[in-house]
Amino acid sequence: MRARGAASAGTPSAAPQRAGSRRPGAGPPGWAGAVPRARRPRAGLAGARLPVAAAQPRGCVSAWCSASRLLCPAPLRTRGRAMVILHAGLCPGLTAEMIQLLKANGIQTVVDFISSDLEEVAQKCSLSYKALVAVRRVLLAQFSAFPINGADLYEELKSSMAILSTGSKSLDKLLDSGLYTGEVLELMGAPGSGKTQVCLSIAASVSHSLKQNVLFIDSTGGFTASRLLQLVQSRTEEEEEQVEALQRIQVAHVFDIYKMLAALQELRHCMSQQVVCSVGPVKLLVVDSVSAVVCPLLGGRQSEGLALMMQLARELKTLAREFGLATVVTNHVTRDSSSGHLKPALGRSWSFVPSTRVLLESSQGAWGKASTQRIASLRKSPRQPTGIQVELDIGGYEALEERPGASGEEL
Repeated sequence: MRARGAASAGTPSAAPQRAGSRRPGAGPPGWAGAVPRARRPRAGLAGARLPVAAAQPRGCVSAWCSASRLLCPAPLRTRGRAMVILHAGLCPGLTAEMIQLLKANGIQTVVDFISSDLEEVAQKCSLSYKALVAVRRVLLAQFSAFPINGADLYEELKSSMAILSTGSKSLDKLLDSGLYTGEVLELMGAPGSGKTQVCLSIAASVSHSLKQNVLFIDSTGGFTASRLLQLVQSRTEEEEEQVEALQRIQVAHVFDIYKMLAALQELRHCMSQQVVCSVGPVKLLVVDSVSAVVCPLLGGRQSEGLALMMQLARELKTLAREFGLATVVTNHVTRDSSSGHLKPALGRSWSFVPSTRVLLESSQGAWGKASTQRIASLRKSPRQPTGIQVELDIGGYEALEERPGASGEEL
């Protein structure tokens, strides 16, 4: 059943898939897709999981057009890659020696190369003009946006989108069945509201129950291996299964935005090149938290901080869309000076990043004692009316009861 107060948000824009048990021969190890459904039932998705199928996500067709549009035969398809650094293996013909000469003349990125006068570059770098033209053609084909009609987009979405259960029935109801691949979910709340605990629980559930690889980026030092082990042990008593579940969760500790961007770009490189690296074929990306590395750069006249925040936003969204990742990020909250209501940190510029936003708040225990119960409120969703609430017990991360809430204005 849907959460009380939920209503259909109109005709579904796509037919998502449900991730469940893996069928033999249904894709590479560690990946579970799902059978596409032509229409999502209005009554909800409580019930048995569907068998899985190998649905390989295809490339995202959306793009940001760069300032080099007038110099290119087609708009540059950055797909979050406008800042891609030239490196050996990026395309055929781009050798390490050529890259060294290009960088010596100030050509560092794909955009730099595409927008340069190749005749002038050939003279300055003592390189073959024909070789440079050949590389330019390959890069344009690789990074340019091509039009696609709505029917093809719909079919692509059906074949690439899946729904991953969070491990909590109530939270799944709040999110309209679970985490959607290709989208970003933001958990926001004050310190101690349970954001990290929910992230750990989701990671444990996706790793153990769905057999998916998880990348957990910790920027606050809140990741606790012992707590993660407890969450896995609560799901299975088999030691072998516990070890396998823990091995599917990779952890990166980053404490500034530069290292976070580097970690995301490394993930992109590994998944796009399909090379063997420390991070396997990831299906869930958790970032706890974005505000911890962004907030110190904002305020005053620090325009560079805003630019870095937007670059991080672009990386998260395009990684999710391009590689079919379910992405969960955490954010702090501030209090609106006029209304007194809680609102997410990072301002309006960040508001477009999450597709879904959930506010976690503490529930006061008896006689004012601390409680493990938390109230999760839906503040932004493309599918559900906002204002719906559920209760969660973060002590054991068991969903308790659903609380009705009226539709409210999105933060």
